[in-house]
Amino acid sequence: MKRQKTYIIIGILLVTGLISCIGIKNNNNTEYIGNFQEYRYDFFESFQNTTDKNYYYELPFELKFGGIRPFPYDSVGESDYSWLRNPKNLIIAFNSIKSIGLEKFVSTEQYNKSNTEWCCDTRWENKSLNEIVKGFINSDTTTIGNDYYPKFWKRRKNEGNLSQTYQILTQIDNFYNGINIDNSTGKTNAVLKNLLDFDLQLIHADSIEYLKTSLKYFDYLKSVQLDYSAYKLTFHNQRLNIQKEIKDSLLMTIKHDTLSKENWDKMNDNYDGWITWELYPDPNRFYGP
Repeated sequence: MKRQKTYIIIGILLVTGLISCIGIKNNNNTEYIGNFQEYRYDFFESFQNTTDKNYYYELPFELKFGGIRPFPYDSVGESDYSWLRNPKNLIIAFNSIKSIGLEKFVSTEQYNKSNTEWCCDTRWENKSLNEIVKGFINSDTTTIGNDYYPKFWKRRKNEGNLSQTYQILTQIDNFYNGINIDNSTGKTNAVLKNLLDFDLQLIHADSIEYLKTSLKYFDYLKSVQLDYSAYKLTFHNQRLNIQKEIKDSLLMTIKHDTLSKENWDKMNDNYDGWITWELYPDPNRFYGP
């Protein structure tokens, strides 16, 4: 009987919590919406959660990343990769990635694989990442011209990250060609590093490890104020099979926040969060660094 009453109480609390999650209130003529807490880190503008094991290999070949439009706006007037283009952030991001392990993001096999999907006059056609990176390193960073490489380095110079970009490309080339690089030094972003690391662990996990890692990830997301992402990881995840009683207990630990309706609309179902309901590709975002 006590157990039944306990479930009833839990059920009432859950319903109350979910109602408050979508509730709307007015304060000083501003509408506010209750929602799961989700802190917006600056690097969300440049990085996102992924479940695709090929995401990091395919990313450089996307026009929005490696194309020919000028910084800092895309074709619809939105800033793109602005956080990452900052020279300090660029180094911090690379240090965070290489401390996890470059090959976990792009395997040596992928790095040396020719890509036939690239286009648009970049000199990348039918080349591997290995060839592309060497092309950057061997090109003249001071030349002025209409070819892709001079334009690329001119954009880097305008952004103030030319030397950092060249340094990173050189380290990448060294790593994939058997030359040791130092993975332990340099400033990192602990939150970005841990989020990327957990994503990679889930991508490569079997069913047993996936459950264990997901629960650890759930706790970590909450610890860095990403409760909405923690909610979606456990409640909107087809790979994750958790008993209802456990889900209910997890739900009770998630914090709520209050957003203005204007900010809620801007989030576009947590577009600016870490784990979104789904990927939101922008077909118009086709320029690059």
